[in-house]
Amino acid sequence: MNTVNLSNSKKTGDFLKNFLNATLKEMMSVTNAECGSLFLFDSQNNELVLDSFYNSLNLYVKSLRQRVGEGISGKVVDLGKPILVKDINTDARFSRNGFNHYRTNSFISIPLVSAKGLVGLINLADKSSAKSFSENDLEFAITISKYACFAIDSFHKNESIHKQKLLLEKYASVGKLAAGVVHEINNPLDGVIRYTNILLEQVEQHSITREYLLEIKKGLNRIANITKSLLQFSHQINSETLKAKEFVDMHKLIDDSLCILGEKFSGRVQIKRKYHKGLPRILDMGLEHVFINVIKNALDAMPEGGILDIATNMKDSVVEIIFKDSGLGIPDEIKQRIFEPFFTTKSMDKGTGLGLSMCKEIMDRYTGHIEVQSLIGKGSAFTILIPQKYLENA
Repeated sequence: MNTVNLSNSKKTGDFLKNFLNATLKEMMSVTNAECGSLFLFDSQNNELVLDSFYNSLNLYVKSLRQRVGEGISGKVVDLGKPILVKDINTDARFSRNGFNHYRTNSFISIPLVSAKGLVGLINLADKSSAKSFSENDLEFAITISKYACFAIDSFHKNESIHKQKLLLEKYASVGKLAAGVVHEINNPLDGVIRYTNILLEQVEQHSITREYLLEIKKGLNRIANITKSLLQFSHQINSETLKAKEFVDMHKLIDDSLCILGEKFSGRVQIKRKYHKGLPRILDMGLEHVFINVIKNALDAMPEGGILDIATNMKDSVVEIIFKDSGLGIPDEIKQRIFEPFFTTKSMDKGTGLGLSMCKEIMDRYTGHIEVQSLIGKGSAFTILIPQKYLENA
């Protein structure tokens, strides 16, 4: 079996192991798994070696080895494909042998296979809702694992450690962007579809209400299919794939973003707008996602209430959008990392570490910038800069 050597040098090996651990944590966050493990493949002994184990029960697992073909992890690697087990007690493929340190009976196992061969295996268990993992959960995890392996391949193709790291982050960010956006869409979408089905069961068969609900369900299923396609083809996402150019009123987009988050304000945060009059419409390549994430961060920074100032301007042929809150502020050591993929200071059930990294990905499409200035106790200001060429009739 071909394998990827993660230990050509200690520096390279440590970097890649850290990257794979970050990948595991992101999978856990996206699927709401409270337990996860990363095994790396030892080609000399044909074994999987436990590299890391995370769980909510403070269990400590160390130096676990699993031969290929034996045990659950070994059998998954031998099968060579991702596995979703909804109940190990009724799944004929696996026995419960060794499956004693999880709270639930459902788990996901995904072999990590790059172009050079087997890298290792990631296991996800103990969904926070105590329910079984879903097909959507499996799809999210597979997407992230594919981009992790693509990134590792890119890493090995370059000689310079610095260039390798930049390529790794670039390739991985595309997959994380897609998986994160689809996750944000599918969570509320699943709920709406579920309640629509409940209503369909309660209305008369030939009523106009039922016809309306069927049309709603048709539209919701179309959205679900679009998000599935996004996962499948997310590696093609870049600014060049935007065929139909749509220009939008930026101020309306900001106001719509505020409306979406309206219930989070609860009268505790005052909004002050200072919009540049006569600003032309702007090409939309995901700006609403940027605005929503920045506004959400501002609200999180003002738990006791405060003021959110929003200003737009044209400055030296650049569109400038500033969101300034009166919140807690961001320490320097955190401020330097907030745009990194996977980095978050929030608990796993409240943040994936994708929000601001996705904002940066979108701003890269504009060849623009997103910057932050902050003082502890004085608040933070996020500044978005977009070149004038993306304005209508520019």
